[in-house]
Amino acid sequence: MSLESHDTRQQLSLKPNSPFLPSMIKEILSSNSIKTLVKYIPPVLHLTNSVKVLELFIKDRTLYALPIVDSDTCPVGLITRNKIFEIFGHQYARELYGRKPIIQFIDVPALIFDQEKDIDDVARILADSGPESIAEGFIVTCEGIYVGMGFGHDLLNAITEQKNAHLYQLAHYDTLTGLPSRMLFQDRLIQACSHAVRKNSESLKILVALLFLDLDRFKLVNDTLGHQMGDILLKEVAQRLLSCVRQEDTVARLGGDEFTVVLPRVKNTQDVAVVAQKIIDRLALPFRLCEHEVFIGVSIGIALFPLDDSDINNLIQKADTALYYVKEHGRNFYQFFTDEMNQAMSRRMNLEKDLRTAIESHSFFLFFQPQIDISTGRIESVEALIRWQHDGNLISPADFIPFAEETGLIVPIGEWVLRSACQYGKKWSDLGLPSIKISVNLSIRQLRQPNFIEQVNIILNETGVDPKILEFELTESMLMKNLNETLITLEKIKKIGISLAIDDFGTGYSSLSYLQKLPIDILKMDQSFVQGIDTEGANLNIINAIVGLAHGLGLTLVAEGVETDSQLNFLRHQKCDRIQGYLCSKPLAPNTLENILMRGSCLGNIQE
Repeated sequence: MSLESHDTRQQLSLKPNSPFLPSMIKEILSSNSIKTLVKYIPPVLHLTNSVKVLELFIKDRTLYALPIVDSDTCPVGLITRNKIFEIFGHQYARELYGRKPIIQFIDVPALIFDQEKDIDDVARILADSGPESIAEGFIVTCEGIYVGMGFGHDLLNAITEQKNAHLYQLAHYDTLTGLPSRMLFQDRLIQACSHAVRKNSESLKILVALLFLDLDRFKLVNDTLGHQMGDILLKEVAQRLLSCVRQEDTVARLGGDEFTVVLPRVKNTQDVAVVAQKIIDRLALPFRLCEHEVFIGVSIGIALFPLDDSDINNLIQKADTALYYVKEHGRNFYQFFTDEMNQAMSRRMNLEKDLRTAIESHSFFLFFQPQIDISTGRIESVEALIRWQHDGNLISPADFIPFAEETGLIVPIGEWVLRSACQYGKKWSDLGLPSIKISVNLSIRQLRQPNFIEQVNIILNETGVDPKILEFELTESMLMKNLNETLITLEKIKKIGISLAIDDFGTGYSSLSYLQKLPIDILKMDQSFVQGIDTEGANLNIINAIVGLAHGLGLTLVAEGVETDSQLNFLRHQKCDRIQGYLCSKPLAPNTLENILMRGSCLGNIQE
């Protein structure tokens, strides 16, 4: 939506955030009693001659009904125009009825409500009483004393206004925080940019700053303390954000933990930076949620109109791009949009498109890196490692696996890896090659798929591979997320016959208590410890402890990243079970691995 092609809509001339709702909407929504509908019509005393009442109706043709009260101004009934004309429509009626008090001609009790009665309740009673009651109206009192009348058409109008106001509120305001929601935020942004266009045509050169905010660690609060505490936190965040801006600025909530701030009439980027830093500092202060004290942060992406773009949709996208940059580079700071970010985002979009195409066109292939028994030199297992051939270049997994995790593409990619590994395992078994395990890395997204176990069984059945040759590798951090749920899934994997290994052990939540709970078979010591053997004496004690821990729990220990003879000798001395790394073998193409297995699966260069 280009700003130049948009007709600026007239908005309520109210302060954007004060006090959350526009005053007119708030007034309508708060008007739930019939007090606001009361019209004062002078009442008639119950002993008044009926002919005088007739004259009142003749004098005022708009008068449809008159309230009748007693000497204490308490209502006793209602006389309508139709009723009074019916009485005096007969010959000699004036002579017969003119001197009689009007109270004698009231034969149907009037509907009488206190002025605090709810509008919806009155509407239901009127509807039940029939169309006559809606047309005739009703009497309104205060503590039993007549104060006026209400009429059905006014009641219907009030209900319509309330419904419209409620719909406006739902469409334009967040129900939790009361802040403007996405629709009103976009309206305010359009207005601010339209104003800037007009002023810039007068050579005033003003900017509009758009800030996209994402709360850091909010999910942790929700997951640990519950959604109720999360809602309290969001409302407090809204209040703090409002305290950081001017009355003319707009703070909006887009949903979840995402907020936006529109700063109209900005003179320079420094002014915007001051506001952004103020928000970061204010939200860094502790939040008190009942008996809990929590800390969060905020990541902020900023785009400027018209410097970054004069198109509203593009401006929003660029603020979001700047926010993504912050989240990818450590969080809890602010960043203005730059053209380099746009180029990076284009590369990401192309990468996602190419990854999807790669899945469909089978552009992935597997290499296998052996894990060697440190005492015999035999290949005991191989780790399946994905490779991607793209535009004639070999793409490293480090360049696309994290992105695949983020986008969810890791699920179909992981399924392809598992299926391909099983196909190779079946092929090698049919060729009569020495039996080795094939290790496959799992992602947290795969493990959390509701049909993951079902999908594993389908692949096993389709390929015909023995599940006992499979080994699934999981990282410590994966295992510790929803531990109870993870344990259930791992037990199901074990029942199938697949072994389990913890990858990168020692870098996450290393704990004897959780290791005892998990049905694992293998520990893979992180390569950072192995690489430190030649340079850091402290690592030697850590490795010794990890070896003792693994053997004490009856687990096989694999050392990753072994590259030097000194590392191998130390690990052999510590009685590590297996090694993996470039010292014994780089990742191998399937046909190369097959040739080695045909020779007996032994890499003799590591033997003593």
